[in-house]
Amino acid sequence: TIADIVGELDKPVEYVRRVLEKLERCKRAHGDAQVRLGVRGRSECPNYLIEYVRENAKTHERVTHQDAAYSGSTHRELAPRHIEETRNWSPEEMNITAVSALIGRLRNSNAPLSRFSDED
Repeated sequence: TIADIVGELDKPVEYVRRVLEKLERCKRAHGDAQVRLGVRGRSECPNYLIEYVRENAKTHERVTHQDAAYSGSTHRELAPRHIEETRNWSPEEMNITAVSALIGRLRNSNAPLSRFSDED
């Protein structure tokens, strides 16, 4: 997740802020938003996939839908073919609430970056 690699990011506050913008846009459109990181690119500015979860009305099963993938360096939308390659994306996602909390901790640099930092 972004929280796991935040120390490796080129410009952590800017990167997380731009991801949060995309998450907020998805949440406005679909009522939910989460992000997965690209695992095949540069760790200092990884590409990312914005998704949302909807409950199937008949089965009540939660189904994940891909919204869009973005370049980690330019934050521009990537071609849909990038989304389809599931091996490109981390298995863990981070929801909009957690990303929002992370940027708050980054902006208040006295706070620990990881919720597990005191366990190391």
